[in-house]
Amino acid sequence: MNSLEIDIYKKIKQAIIQQKLRPNMQLIEKDLAESFGVSRTPVRNVLRRLEYEKLVKIKEHKGTFVSCSTIEEAKEVFEMRRILEGEAVRRACSLYNEQQLKELETLVEEERHIYGSLDFYESLKVSGDFHLKIAEIAGNSYFYQYLEDLISLTYVIIAIYGRGKMETCGSHDHLQIFNAIKQRNGDLAERLSLIHLSEIESNLHFNEELQISSSLSDIFL
Repeated sequence: MNSLEIDIYKKIKQAIIQQKLRPNMQLIEKDLAESFGVSRTPVRNVLRRLEYEKLVKIKEHKGTFVSCSTIEEAKEVFEMRRILEGEAVRRACSLYNEQQLKELETLVEEERHIYGSLDFYESLKVSGDFHLKIAEIAGNSYFYQYLEDLISLTYVIIAIYGRGKMETCGSHDHLQIFNAIKQRNGDLAERLSLIHLSEIESNLHFNEELQISSSLSDIFL
């Protein structure tokens, strides 16, 4: 994507995460193009990228809609994350090199500095990058590929079922996991990762009714 498309992409993604664009809301290319003062082409490219990340669904002959994970789908996402991340972090403990460990530590520090700030989008990104770095260290490209999709879905799930509190994982949990990895303690790192994900899931409210958002022009003014 070019710089214009990246800017539009970030704004739409942030609007989804911050619940300004609600689940099942239709995203009309023409309206989005007018809101951003661009042609439909960059908007169409951005929507395709968001579809790849599972943040929107493009339905043939119907249009594009913000994704809406059901309660069962949300639970399945966390189930799969526990399976994949438990194994990934265990592998990372035995496979990491000093450069990779330094990169992981840098992410923990970045998250500590940004945690609690008003820039939730950036905080969430750094939090997700921590999990993806572990998958990268694990040395299996499928860990990274599948977790990238699952983490994007987690963003939507938190937006839908987060009780109105848009909180990230928490830097303290990640620091504990990092220390276990540094010690090459696979059992501890896996246990901490599973507890961490289960706590995130337990803080979600799976009975919240969804409401339709306002117009696109209001959101992106």
